[in-house]
Amino acid sequence: MAGGSGEIDIKALPKMVRWYSPAHLVSTGWRSVVSEIFGQYADQRIMQATIDGFAPEVMKSVISRYDYADLRQLSDGNSVWFDYVADLGDGFDSTYAVASLISAPQLTLEGAGTLPAPKLLIMGGDQVYPFPTRQAYRERFAMPYATALPPAADGGWRRKLFVLPGNHDWYDGLSSFDHMFCKARFGHASENRIGGWLCPQHRSYFAIRLPHNWWIWGADIQLAQYLDAGQILYFESVAEEMKRHPTEAPKVILCTPEPSWNYDRDESLQGEDNLATITKIATDAGARIPAVLSGDLHHYSRYHSAETGTSFFTAGGGGAYFSPTHYLKDKRTITTATGESIELDLRCKMKDGERTEEPSCWPSRGTCRRLSMSTLGFPFRNYGYSVALGFIYWVIIWMFSTTPYGGKTVGETLLYDPDFHWWPGIFLLAPLAAATNVVLGIWCLGLWVVLYLYADNEWGGKAKAALGTLHWLAHIAMMIALYYAVSYFSFWMVETAWPQAREVLQNLDLRTSPDVRELLRTIVIFPLTMIFLGGIAAGFVWGAYLTICCFMGLHCDQAFASMAIPDFKNFLRIKVEPNKVTIYPIGLRHAPRRWAWKHAKDRGLGDSSGPSIVTSRPMRPELIESPIEIRVGDLKRPRPRGSSSGV
Repeated sequence: MAGGSGEIDIKALPKMVRWYSPAHLVSTGWRSVVSEIFGQYADQRIMQATIDGFAPEVMKSVISRYDYADLRQLSDGNSVWFDYVADLGDGFDSTYAVASLISAPQLTLEGAGTLPAPKLLIMGGDQVYPFPTRQAYRERFAMPYATALPPAADGGWRRKLFVLPGNHDWYDGLSSFDHMFCKARFGHASENRIGGWLCPQHRSYFAIRLPHNWWIWGADIQLAQYLDAGQILYFESVAEEMKRHPTEAPKVILCTPEPSWNYDRDESLQGEDNLATITKIATDAGARIPAVLSGDLHHYSRYHSAETGTSFFTAGGGGAYFSPTHYLKDKRTITTATGESIELDLRCKMKDGERTEEPSCWPSRGTCRRLSMSTLGFPFRNYGYSVALGFIYWVIIWMFSTTPYGGKTVGETLLYDPDFHWWPGIFLLAPLAAATNVVLGIWCLGLWVVLYLYADNEWGGKAKAALGTLHWLAHIAMMIALYYAVSYFSFWMVETAWPQAREVLQNLDLRTSPDVRELLRTIVIFPLTMIFLGGIAAGFVWGAYLTICCFMGLHCDQAFASMAIPDFKNFLRIKVEPNKVTIYPIGLRHAPRRWAWKHAKDRGLGDSSGPSIVTSRPMRPELIESPIEIRVGDLKRPRPRGSSSGV
């Protein structure tokens, strides 16, 4: 990515991941299967904990590793600031835009004034896409953040970085993540730097102690499976330490890689609910939890619990394609480890310091619905995938058209038989051909199975089967329509091209009989047209399916992944004071495009303290909603089942 002079070649920097690239899909599917299988038998978290050991005196040392209770370490006066960002490491433009805002000495926002740059950054998961290779970490994550915040003038670090792994970080069993962020476990804490960022982390989870008995807990849930025994012991030991503070009750800001409150629980997953488990450890120690922070979904949203006072943030706008908000439910319910049901409300947006009844999500639902219509352009954004669909169309149509029927082939019946009426004859002919030609039947059945497995199961098994079947029927109908259209087009093409083709064949002393002419049509013109032009129609069917489903709140992530929109980025800037926490949700509506970046001017005298790549136009960050101020005195712990009251 660097030119011969050592200068970064901006044009060569990574672009947004093409999630529907056929090669990427095959690789992703394989890696996902491997990580699901072997992640359970080679759990990196167990190895991390085993290196430390579990003796009480060892655990006392382990839980005090990230003790920043001294106000002089991370504080600004009597407060501590930190940033939270998640789902980054995609295209350079969007990732670097967020990295630049986070790394800036200060941010000035309308409605908030000037916010200082924190000395601490928490990353909430999925630091790289699509695969967690070391090269991908270097190019898609480390390079943007090191460029945005170079080392200090003396070569030292400037801010601290703690990182949680998401599902994409786990796709190689956490090997590359461990190499990138957890070298401190081997005594290399001072050396583990990414530009001006210091990574003092030993494990894939952490508990950071701040002044006034505030804590930041980061839990690693390993592909949404379970909290391992070593991690539970770690947080239980931290909880015991929190209780020992002589004057101040513990307060915990909880970070988790997945917003489980937005998902209906999958009963097939092992173990108990991860959020309930980690929350119970904290609350049993008397802790109040003002905020739960998560990523995974690439938008901003906030649910609020009137019962406990806790806000549940999803802020997955660190650089990945943005996903919509219109499918989010206004009300969600979570269950605590004690069996208490807590209702969460999305309609809690803050405006001018007051709570409104508007949904606290960004972009707005209306904006997301409008943008979802762009999914109809699926074949043009994902042409390789559409061509692959076109190839499948051609294979199935070829088998269909050559299947014997009534002394002729199905193709001859459709095109030449004057007694055949396609309506409603096709409804009898198509299933009869599949029943007669076993290979054709297997291909059609296989296509249905794939589309059934792809269908969203949000509405249950019957709806999933209906969606898969309707999607399948749409493709079958398009295949038959394309057979007519491409056949007549190939007739016209061979009529047009045959004189020139015949002359060429004659010059080569080759046959020019009508059979050769028909061969040219059937094995050259027809398949090429079906695959490369018919693929566009096949891609349109796929895009139309995603568009319709997304309007109904289904397949939204897949629909927006196909567009890879780099805009609507977000992160959280958080101010922690003795008795309250204030959260500033910051959004960037438009990420600069590749042409807008340029190399910074030489500052002279060897000054390399600023970013080496800057934007030609100033970015315009904004508050997504008014700052959310959560006072410790307003927080309550959930009541155990059967309890009449409790705080």
